[in-house]
Amino acid sequence: MSTSAAEKLNAREVAFNADLAAIRELASVLPGAMPVAINGIKVAASIRPRKFVIEGGDDTPVIMPRTAYQIVYPDGAIMIDSGLDRETHNSFGGDEPYYPDQFVKLQRALDRARLIVLTHFHADHVAGVVRAPNFRELARKTVITAETADFMVNRPHRPHLQLTEDAADNFIVMSYRKYYPVAPGVVLIKAAGHSPDMQMIYIRLQSGHEILHSIDAAWNLDNILQVKGKAAPWVKEDVPAIMGQLRWLKHIHETEKTVTVLVTHDDGLFNRVTSSGLVGGALALD
Repeated sequence: MSTSAAEKLNAREVAFNADLAAIRELASVLPGAMPVAINGIKVAASIRPRKFVIEGGDDTPVIMPRTAYQIVYPDGAIMIDSGLDRETHNSFGGDEPYYPDQFVKLQRALDRARLIVLTHFHADHVAGVVRAPNFRELARKTVITAETADFMVNRPHRPHLQLTEDAADNFIVMSYRKYYPVAPGVVLIKAAGHSPDMQMIYIRLQSGHEILHSIDAAWNLDNILQVKGKAAPWVKEDVPAIMGQLRWLKHIHETEKTVTVLVTHDDGLFNRVTSSGLVGGALALD
């Protein structure tokens, strides 16, 4: 008997077995106050046809912001990813939006942060640290995985972002198997697929609200809702792993009503969560 279409689809998908209950427990392991808010910022954008953003899409242009997030505590803040300078943004090609005033604010937030977490080695996530005039000062409070360090030294996303071994030694480099509680209320989740070193991030606020930042597993919330991957020819991903992640994220989105799923490059979602107040639309800079 021939294999059904559903069986073929399942053969191409690797289940993502993250355990939300275990992640929630780890969020309370480290001592200290839980975060009180999360803020986001857009420093640039790419505009791509929807047919590249999601399988089966058309030629409708989709705005894909380049974002970073700030987790605010009573006594400081943690930054999630670091945005990118104009030169790095231009290296992606085309004359696309860049917001220099917003990048200045992001640089100030990085300077003031207690800790910075880089989720993977791609240029729009790491360049704000790598290209900073005070690189060593920022790197010494920046957490990356050993996999990310290897990419940044040996296989950088852009040639001008390549680091020497000595430069990479400035980072806080760590390894973990599946989950890692990096701060009170904040848990890193291994999620190789979009890149071999990618991590998602779980955040629980003092209010009880939860944020699950899917980073680049999806480019748009529709990737998650429809369980359809990206279709850009230049993107080289582990597709079976991504499909499993999208299915897991959809399950969380539909069944966990206290959890807000974020997507790095979804402009409409960013605008909705900031206008509703779930995510602050301006970084705390004091």
